[in-house]
Amino acid sequence: MATRRSLAAKRYAEAIAVIAGPAASWDAWLEDLGIVAAAVADPGARAILSDPARSDVVARFIDAPALRAGLREETRQLLRVMAHRRATGLLPDVLEWFRELVDDARGIRRVTVTSAVALDADQLRRVRDSVAGPGSDPAGVVLTLDVDPEIIGGLVIREGDRIRDVSVRARLETLRERMS
Repeated sequence: MATRRSLAAKRYAEAIAVIAGPAASWDAWLEDLGIVAAAVADPGARAILSDPARSDVVARFIDAPALRAGLREETRQLLRVMAHRRATGLLPDVLEWFRELVDDARGIRRVTVTSAVALDADQLRRVRDSVAGPGSDPAGVVLTLDVDPEIIGGLVIREGDRIRDVSVRARLETLRERMS
């Protein structure tokens, strides 16, 4: 998580999860929110949606044929509520929080692994098994791989806001601190 996300956005995402869970409509919500996120990615749309004084323009944006065609009525209703509350600027954060809630509901753990060099298939399997832990299904661990030669060797494993840094760079920094 590179940026700090809004807790208000988290509340919207949790409300969506309450609706999506019993109806088993996780994928439909993800698809709709993805469409909205793509629309919000446009700088002009983002400026409109994040300006609370322009709720009339936001309402027209939500009901525009291009956006309306791909969205279910539930999603358009959510957008109307957010527009009425002048909270449409939260949409990117809502999507990010909702994806995390979907992953949690499905037992999926997303982990970023940074290494100094690309890892081969066997190394990836061992990292996934290690992250999953004993007796856990490694299939529930989704790895994102980054290569950063500056860590020199070893790995940096990030899951949510937890970081396990077993890189050579971290060890050298620790050694330097102890020697000074």
